[in-house]
Amino acid sequence: MSGGKAVQATTIAALALWIAFTAISILAPAAPMARTASFMAIAMLFLFAIAHSIRRLGARRSLVLLVSGTVIANIYENLSISTGFPFGFYHHTAASGPWLLQVPIIVGPIFYSLCYLAWTLGTMILGTGPRTRSALRVFGLPVIGAFIATGWDLCSDPIGATIARSWVYAHSGAYYGVPLSNYLGWFLCTWTIIQVWTLYLDKAQGEDAGTTAPLSYWYQASALWTAMGLQYPLLLLASPASRTVTDTGGWAWRSGDIIEAAVIMSIYTMLAAAVTATLAVTVRRDATTRA
Repeated sequence: MSGGKAVQATTIAALALWIAFTAISILAPAAPMARTASFMAIAMLFLFAIAHSIRRLGARRSLVLLVSGTVIANIYENLSISTGFPFGFYHHTAASGPWLLQVPIIVGPIFYSLCYLAWTLGTMILGTGPRTRSALRVFGLPVIGAFIATGWDLCSDPIGATIARSWVYAHSGAYYGVPLSNYLGWFLCTWTIIQVWTLYLDKAQGEDAGTTAPLSYWYQASALWTAMGLQYPLLLLASPASRTVTDTGGWAWRSGDIIEAAVIMSIYTMLAAAVTATLAVTVRRDATTRA
């Protein structure tokens, strides 16, 4: 493990601060600092991913993951805004903060952080030992990671698009105003990012860097993913009575139904992934200890 106690403390602090900032933005949405808190939560998510990655992979490999992930995400986002592929035609609004070209600056770090966590959970499920160094792992892990990452978008996108209008689709879809193309695009984009990472680390022989990582290291990733999933039940409890919102196709939805759907999806996608990953890494470590 790299980085020592300082990096470990950074991951724990980032996790705690993400929870605090997210709670502020949900429980006090009308407060002057609510908007700032939401952006600070994104910053803490990003900080966690960077620090957590450095502990297992070191600074150089972590930098490669960061740069490649943000570049790929921005390419896909700008391509879709211009051509409709792969997410469909849409545009971001001022609610997402300052932009770089046609995409808000925060988009790259968000994709990187989500892919990092999804990739880590996938690694926990499949393992990191020599027996997993095969073509099945190299090409299977990105698929698992893409499913996990897209599970987050299933929860968040209808809220961000149809309720908050942080981005707007040119053509609405059946899933509370979000088109199927968005989720197919999310799977493709996150798969591409994680596949590039997996091929790079396999070539760099860095995939086994985490075989000696303590369980607490892995638990931190699943704890953050769990907390990210639990924000939706909290949002449902904190939300006022439903109001009618309209998507770009003119269809009307109830905001409470959208948020309740996010709760359902978070339980059976995000929490399911976190529990599966935690059990897998614990059982594997227990079997190794007994052997």
